[in-house]
Amino acid sequence: MTLVKSKSGGVNILTFDIEDWFHTHQNRHQYSGHIWQKLPSKIVSNTVRILDMLDRHELKATFFILGWVAKYYPEVVSMIHAKGHETGAHSYWHHSPQRLSHADFEKDLKLCLDTIQDITGEKVTAYRAPGFNLNPKDTWAFEILAAHGIKTDSSVQLVHIPKSIPLILKNRNYEIAEFPLVTTSFGFPYSGGGYFRVLPSVYVNYLFKQYKYHLLYFHPRDFDPDYPFINLFSFFRNQLNRFNTDRCMDKLEVVLEQYPTITLKEATKLSDTKNP
Repeated sequence: MTLVKSKSGGVNILTFDIEDWFHTHQNRHQYSGHIWQKLPSKIVSNTVRILDMLDRHELKATFFILGWVAKYYPEVVSMIHAKGHETGAHSYWHHSPQRLSHADFEKDLKLCLDTIQDITGEKVTAYRAPGFNLNPKDTWAFEILAAHGIKTDSSVQLVHIPKSIPLILKNRNYEIAEFPLVTTSFGFPYSGGGYFRVLPSVYVNYLFKQYKYHLLYFHPRDFDPDYPFINLFSFFRNQLNRFNTDRCMDKLEVVLEQYPTITLKEATKLSDTKNP
């Protein structure tokens, strides 16, 4: 397969991981999901902010939804689905698959899929692991994903853009199209999340011009100008979590005006068209 190109000369995939501000990997050893309901949620208002922005630009995106969010805030899933965006799974408890047994990974995946599908009434076929924490060699995980109907994945980080996008991960038990997150040669991603917020706009623009494939990924908290300051995190982490959240939306909109984006599903269809 060759690199699928959009009219802009490259392929730019727009995705969002729908999780609340406290669904991070920092200090996970100090707290767990049982206290999440006691924390002030901001997922509804922050997701609405994203949806309004997409409406302004007449764009569709892929939303990887945390199963826990779908259970306690089903209106978030309904809003995303009603506006015609693609829905994907982002695990239920936001645990790294590398820290789970194979059985627990499958249990978590099934719970997430069932929760989202009960709301939308549609089969979920796309998945993203928390932290992009899968490796192409994790055949056990891809076998489980495929067994539950996952056909497209976006859970792998690579330092260099592969010669073919998507990567086709397969063995005798599965075939999954992988759209990886590509980092710089220094090993950090620039097309979303905290790195996008921290890096100077000039440098981000330079990197976007350098490469022809970009996987944009953001969280609702990236656009929250009132990100909570809480003792669950260190002072440094609190500062980093809040850095440029009041400017991130404007910064993203500048990128979106220069680089037309598509959903993961649209990228897959383009690939199928180019490679019948």
